[in-house]
Amino acid sequence: MSASALPTLPGETVDQAIEWSIRLTYNQPDPATRAAFQAWLAGSENHRLAWARIQSLSGHFAGVPSGLARQALEKLPEARLQRRQALKLLALFAAVGSTAWSTREAAPWQRLVADYSTRVGEHQRWTLADGSLLELNTDSAVRLHFDAQRRGIELLRGELYLASGTDSASPHWRPLQVTTAFATFAAQGSRCSVRQYADACRLGVAEGTVNIQPHSGTGAVAQAGEAWQVTRDSVLRLPGSADDAAWRDGLLTARAMPLADLLAELSRYRNGYLGCDPQVAQRPISGNFNLTDIDATLAFIAQAHGLRMQAMTRYWVRLSA
Repeated sequence: MSASALPTLPGETVDQAIEWSIRLTYNQPDPATRAAFQAWLAGSENHRLAWARIQSLSGHFAGVPSGLARQALEKLPEARLQRRQALKLLALFAAVGSTAWSTREAAPWQRLVADYSTRVGEHQRWTLADGSLLELNTDSAVRLHFDAQRRGIELLRGELYLASGTDSASPHWRPLQVTTAFATFAAQGSRCSVRQYADACRLGVAEGTVNIQPHSGTGAVAQAGEAWQVTRDSVLRLPGSADDAAWRDGLLTARAMPLADLLAELSRYRNGYLGCDPQVAQRPISGNFNLTDIDATLAFIAQAHGLRMQAMTRYWVRLSA
């Protein structure tokens, strides 16, 4: 088939097909995940075309070194992918036979190398060897780097809460640091939360102080009650007080949050599609919402705000006026 004969698919649809490929390849999907995938696949002809196209590409790269695979992928007329999509696919192909990882941005590879991780909708807590309390929010992963000189926690994806321990068993003091793709946070007798996004991370300090050092740029010291946004080269204190860790109590706090943003947050805690009609996407929503039963929360939001909830399956839900 020539390049001109190929139908152009929406970028969002291609992204979804790639994400499904990653989820089904890296994990052992349970029946709920398989049902969600089948519902997505049957949702439209574009979904089926995107899935077939992504699956056909994988055969080109079995056993091909990542550098050559990338060059070949960029030249394939049937690919028509954006750079970030190509990088995700290269990571996927690496998992099924290529010789090296080509990106650290394609999830959920993080769970394969993590010391502690959670699935979608799961919340777990652990006591570490130094006495620190570590909690992970939904779909999160960390790797520990504890040695004689330091206590390091690498946040690979998602969100953590950390109450720093005294490290009393160590013969000498070791700094406790949380590292993300954007910065290093040094906790000093602190209780704090750190969430990693695609282009930044967010720090909330509940107690003590946290030294912030972006990977390049000038650092800062965060005090109790403060929230900060951090990129690779900048730090910005956010207005208001830190309330980032309400998820520890199974709650999501919204203050005049656009409905689309609220649903995006809730979608972190459930599998499948969750969205709304563009006509109601900017409607402001406030309240404390239960994260332990997302379906009940959605029904409550719909009833309280006069919205209609459309559910093709439990894995496809949309709110509209």
